[in-house]
Amino acid sequence: MSKLIMVKELRRCLWAQQGDKLMQAYHDCEWGRPEKDSQKLFELLTLEIFQSGLSWQTVLHKRANFCRAFAHFDIAAIANFTNADVQRLLNDATIIRNRQKITATINNAQIVSQKFPREQFSNYIWSFTHGQVINHCYQTMSDIPKFDNLAWLVSQDLRQQQFKFIGPTIVYAFLQAAGVINDHTADCFLAKNRAVN
Repeated sequence: MSKLIMVKELRRCLWAQQGDKLMQAYHDCEWGRPEKDSQKLFELLTLEIFQSGLSWQTVLHKRANFCRAFAHFDIAAIANFTNADVQRLLNDATIIRNRQKITATINNAQIVSQKFPREQFSNYIWSFTHGQVINHCYQTMSDIPKFDNLAWLVSQDLRQQQFKFIGPTIVYAFLQAAGVINDHTADCFLAKNRAVN
């Protein structure tokens, strides 16, 4: 007589429990894991900028298109985008066509190229926490704030560095995505694996 094997469904943060496999994979493999690569950090910041006012699910499902349209998030390449590139992006129906967000991305790439070459952008972002992950212990998604003092501080500094389309809410989401802040809720299976690389 065969034994019935029960497989318990993994508990995830509420936003990743909606049955969307892409959202689940992003949650399980990327979100909240400390990211130290400058190009990857630039990608995450850019995607959070484009997410502003929209759902993360929308952006995530267009991520491959963003990658293609924005030169695989090569910072130096984006920094050299011209007005023709802006028009090309505005005509690209596979991405989110918002002129302010597009020009902000080009501007931000120029700032990173000029002020934070090589891996200095990563060093800059992680300097706000002295290289440490901030582990929160929120019980539910409703407990997580839209932003905190760290996000406000980082957003103010980014603005002083002349980054565009930057605010504390966008920056908080970016810090979560980059693993600078770990906001997996207490019931999430990843809550026990905090600060895992």
